[in-house]
Amino acid sequence: MSDLDTSCDAERRNAAFHRTLKGATIISSALVLFGVGVASLTEPVYIDTVRQPKFVWLTTYFFRSQDAPWLIGVALLLAILAIARPTFPRSFGCLEKPSRRVTAVSLLALLVLVCGVVGTHSIFHDYHLSRDEILAEFDATIFRSGHLIAPIAPEHRPLATALAPTFMVPIDQIDGFVSAYLPGNAALRALVGFIDPAATNPLLAAFAVIAVFAVARRLWPSDPAPALVAAVLTPTSSQLIVGSMTSYAMTAHLTLDMLWLWLFLRDDKAGHAAAIIIGAFAIGLHQTIFHPLFAAPFILRLWISQRRSVAAAYIGSYAIALLFWIGYWQLLALWRGVSMETSDEVGLVYFIARVLVLLTSFQWSGADLMAKNILRFVVWQNPVLLPLVILSYTQIREGSGIARELAAGVCLTLIAMFIVLPYQGHGWGYRYLHGLLGNFSLLAAYGWVDLAARANARASRELGSTLAIGCVIGALVLLPAHLIQAQRFVEPYARAADAIARTDADFVIVDKSRLLFAADLVRNDPFLRNRPKILDLTYLEEDQIRALCATNEIALFEKADATALGVSRHDEATKTDDDMLGRKRRLMSDLRCGADMGQRNR
Repeated sequence: MSDLDTSCDAERRNAAFHRTLKGATIISSALVLFGVGVASLTEPVYIDTVRQPKFVWLTTYFFRSQDAPWLIGVALLLAILAIARPTFPRSFGCLEKPSRRVTAVSLLALLVLVCGVVGTHSIFHDYHLSRDEILAEFDATIFRSGHLIAPIAPEHRPLATALAPTFMVPIDQIDGFVSAYLPGNAALRALVGFIDPAATNPLLAAFAVIAVFAVARRLWPSDPAPALVAAVLTPTSSQLIVGSMTSYAMTAHLTLDMLWLWLFLRDDKAGHAAAIIIGAFAIGLHQTIFHPLFAAPFILRLWISQRRSVAAAYIGSYAIALLFWIGYWQLLALWRGVSMETSDEVGLVYFIARVLVLLTSFQWSGADLMAKNILRFVVWQNPVLLPLVILSYTQIREGSGIARELAAGVCLTLIAMFIVLPYQGHGWGYRYLHGLLGNFSLLAAYGWVDLAARANARASRELGSTLAIGCVIGALVLLPAHLIQAQRFVEPYARAADAIARTDADFVIVDKSRLLFAADLVRNDPFLRNRPKILDLTYLEEDQIRALCATNEIALFEKADATALGVSRHDEATKTDDDMLGRKRRLMSDLRCGADMGQRNR
């Protein structure tokens, strides 16, 4: 081949590189803008369910107040990157030595750990915002005490529902508190909690960065660049950092999924055995659905590739693990001396009934919620993640490595969530994809590999420069913005919880009427060692109100107290309960019971 032919070939490859990179960034920009435009047209407040309308206003609030402006900014940034074609010196030139790469990734993980611990205290004020988070620490407190169930004293049993109103195992004969979440995440928090429970998710997130890097090194042993790409995309995700400041189980899902994948890719007996053990534990983190959706494509790959004995080992082991975790609450009930007939209420029948309720609640209006969820996920990531993931399409189509399985796990999770639970409630990013952040980082690395194969030296620098700009924007612009958003949302509830805890009364009754998420302020120590004890007015019967008011000092936390502390009101938030709550408030007024919080705290 002549020099001219070589030069022409290089020019063609360089032109193809620029067309591909420009196309991916322009497509990403267009998709984001199109999504913002479509999602802006609707504002659902309620969706119908088999029980009653469900208040889902929060998704639209997050989209309009937090996400849409930044989505437009990300779209404009991608368009600018497509046109400007920035070129800096070699991005990974200083990391050519393996020891430097390991050091760099270790420092990234350490930074994630420090940010997570500091943010838990300073951004979230050690406050567990959502019911999922409350119950993770609730169960962890029980476990640290050496119990599996927190017993309820006889005098408090009639008030049990009002003391811990939602997501508890629905069986009265247990005579104790235990949440309806599986115990894995709480067990991790209990273990780390002997030192500092706030370090649990930061530790897991830091380990996830290392695990993503380790998986990528296993996928590309002769090329360090893809592993570094995956490693820097993961910690420059606002969702990873802010999620590490919470007690959600999804950070544990991410870490265990990546550890599972690293073991799976060893592809030997020890690796598969260890992966099965990790997978069995991951199924029991909090809900059984998430890890199987991640692992299923890889197990199917074993089956299709005629490695059916290994696939059968996974299938059989996972079936046993699923049956164990489905029966976990029934086993607890039997251990507490509940009869087999009664314990059936929280066994397989209970699990099937919960699944059927979710399936029969499906409605196409959930598509709007899912669209906003996905857009929220996009804007809480490194801005260049989306175009790099789009670039992985060729690798997915051709079945390169595990690209197809990584993408399938994402698709299965999105489909499952659309069917059973399109409303995520609180979430920094889209938390039902949080466990798959590693999938996205690895798919982006596949996109990098596909594009880098077409690049000459200058084009490689251009690609690295685009990644570097995305990392800078993600870490120094988007992350601070998201931290401010999270703090502003959480702070009023943290103030309200602190005010309730400092009230000089035997009981504080929380009236959630026309308040946003005030029911989540009902939080007690699982052994009810706190004073005042906090009750939800929704679940108090009128005779219980009379008995409480006759013998105890009672304070009422209501709309005026909440709004004075910054908690937002919404006239539609509690409309299905407003009449009932109004009757109970009038009863308390007639009994001259329940001085307002302001009077008691003065």
